[in-house]
Amino acid sequence: MKKVTEKDLGFKLRKLRENNGVSQQTLAIDLEISQSKISKIENGTEKITLPYFIKILNYFSLSTDEMINLLEDKKKKHIQ
Repeated sequence: MKKVTEKDLGFKLRKLRENNGVSQQTLAIDLEISQSKISKIENGTEKITLPYFIKILNYFSLSTDEMINLLEDKKKKHIQ
């Protein structure tokens, strides 16, 4: 299994947020994090810490298995 990068996580976070009609500002407020930090995470320029990763999973009602599957689906699309 290929290592998941910050860019992979950031890309998926942005897609989840956009697909759910949530702005960066709203997500930042709900997760008690700055909007600029959300932007940096989405751009893959800042690592996401485990506590925020868990908050994001809970926010979007995802299990860790579901998030891994979403990340794997993204990588498969890049291969094809």
